[in-house]
Amino acid sequence: MRDKRLDWLIELNSLEIQQSHPDDMGFLFGYESGVEVLARQVADRPHIHDRPEERRDLIGLDDVLGKLDDHGIHVPMPTTWVIVLDDEIPNDLTFPVFVRTPKSSWKRGGQQSKVTNLKELNDEAQLLRRSFGWDMPIIARQWLDIAVAGQWMYGDVPQEIRTWVMDGELVAWSFHYLDAVAEPNGFPPTTRDLRQLKAMAASIAGPFRSRLIAADFVRDVRGKWCFIEAGPGAVAGTAHEAVFKYVARRLIGEMPEAPESIVGGAF
Repeated sequence: MRDKRLDWLIELNSLEIQQSHPDDMGFLFGYESGVEVLARQVADRPHIHDRPEERRDLIGLDDVLGKLDDHGIHVPMPTTWVIVLDDEIPNDLTFPVFVRTPKSSWKRGGQQSKVTNLKELNDEAQLLRRSFGWDMPIIARQWLDIAVAGQWMYGDVPQEIRTWVMDGELVAWSFHYLDAVAEPNGFPPTTRDLRQLKAMAASIAGPFRSRLIAADFVRDVRGKWCFIEAGPGAVAGTAHEAVFKYVARRLIGEMPEAPESIVGGAF
């Protein structure tokens, strides 16, 4: 998947968790293998984050949305419906929608991802469940006309920003599809854009306990930023090396020089 995060961590003198001392303090980067695996990895290392209890509510988008709703967190976001296996399609669901599971989406981009009627929704749900699990909840998100950053093999690349929230504070941002478009349209974001993203990201991170959260936002064709997803920063991918290394160093208490470019920077 061309993920270079582990290479970058090695360059920062990080250790495999098995090589760390049980009393070491640190932060564990890796891949999402479930809270049971994470619990085994950190069981005898009480000062390593994330802990299972810190990450649990961030793994699935349905849980994230539920947590935000429980805490009365309201930021601009598309209407989203969670459809559990054997549930009826919600009466208020309106087409077109974008369809995904709580943990994954193919994000093919462009009009390929638009579901315009009930048959297409059922077909897409069956395909997702065959791929990710027969009892997987399906998330249908109100279709957004997203501003285009550029083109790639699947069509339009969205103007999407991944924000990096550490200990409840937004510390960095990066264009999310840097591996597909090196010079995206609409970048850099304005000072006003960044101010809005900072407020929204901090609000979204509020109910969660993880030290590092990745929250994603897209800009629509009217210039409005909308929240679409959040998850554990420990497993969040990125193609922006300088931003990732900056975040990783901040996590261990360093204050490195802030990266600044049209596709990513620090707060």
